[in-house]
Amino acid sequence: MRIIPNQGICDPHMHVYNGKVYLYATHDRCPNNDIYRMDDWKVFSSDDLLNWKLEYTLRPEDTFLGKCEECYATDAAERNGKYYMYFSHQQKCTGVAVADRPEGPYKDALGEPLLPPWMVDTASYDPTVFIDDDEARTPYIIFGYTVIGKQYYIARLNEDMISLAEKPRPIEIVNGWKNDANWVHKRNGVYYLNAHGSEYATADNIYGPYTYRGNFCHDAYVDHGTFFTYHNQLYFTYGVPENWGAEKVDPFYRTTKIIYAHYKDNGDICIDEFIQDVGVGQYDATWPAIKGEWYFAASDGVYKKENADGFEMRGIKDGSYLYYQNVNNLRQNAKLFVRGICGQKPCEIEVREGSPFGAVLGCCKIQPNGEGIREYEIPLTNSHGTHSLCFVFRGEGEDFFIFDDFRFEQVKA
Repeated sequence: MRIIPNQGICDPHMHVYNGKVYLYATHDRCPNNDIYRMDDWKVFSSDDLLNWKLEYTLRPEDTFLGKCEECYATDAAERNGKYYMYFSHQQKCTGVAVADRPEGPYKDALGEPLLPPWMVDTASYDPTVFIDDDEARTPYIIFGYTVIGKQYYIARLNEDMISLAEKPRPIEIVNGWKNDANWVHKRNGVYYLNAHGSEYATADNIYGPYTYRGNFCHDAYVDHGTFFTYHNQLYFTYGVPENWGAEKVDPFYRTTKIIYAHYKDNGDICIDEFIQDVGVGQYDATWPAIKGEWYFAASDGVYKKENADGFEMRGIKDGSYLYYQNVNNLRQNAKLFVRGICGQKPCEIEVREGSPFGAVLGCCKIQPNGEGIREYEIPLTNSHGTHSLCFVFRGEGEDFFIFDDFRFEQVKA
């Protein structure tokens, strides 16, 4: 499912500030161009990943660039209460603007490039700004491309976020790719580097070397993909042509998709092909099943664990919850069926409206059932239509229930 349709919003970099997701994006001018025509950069915000508000437009005329139509990829970062927006001009250079709020307004911080043209042996564009999780929250900027014998480059940023603390260094990717549009994120001490087409590599050091891991998203078109985490859920966002599926695809007028992403036990990244089509942030009671790992929000401590069918939700303790917003096409007083495994002691699942503290729509007391997964019926007291459902778990101990998926009874017309 595409977000912000028919506006040419692409090259998505998303960050969570003050409980909202902010999208920092480029902007394809219009359909039917024969090259990229991009006149400005956009900032959107959302708290549900479905409805997006345009917060700000950074125009090149308001920077050292002056008027241009090659406003390439941008990224953002926060430091000491200030927000920084890094923007690239074609494959030439990268500048930086600063604001007091994530939505702007942004002001050119330097009046000249932070990364001037060909300062190193790669093009100075497509920036990713990564802030590490060490005590100093060390910031880095990564940029460039890996074609024609070139490499990505990385440099540590100073505390001011608008100057380099070191000379940029090349990043080695063992058995890597030829592309641009880098992105870096980190999990369990491992750095993940990815590019166009969802190719990715990992390293134990931010500077590399990185070892190629493969391709995790097999959508027909995966343009400039990045990751973000919101409400304890991992997302992958990327661009596709606005008219994908047409007889003549327009690669120069793009839109943005968001899907859930997951880590396997070995650290590999994977996604759900079903979610590639239907999108995130909403569900449908007519689906054969709604997988546990597709949650919109989860309480701290709950996590995804790989199993034979995909993933199951673990780490559940008393008061843990899983939240699924906008479940569409619910029949009145629907019958809900949960699949999972109860541990050594009885437990209870409450289904609440809208939040962990909302009205109870139904509940089920569950007895221990050994090792095998079972299905439990929960009759609901609900009106017809769309509801946001929150599963709240009650019981003793840690990991007392393993949550797999849920579905609704399908009544023939």
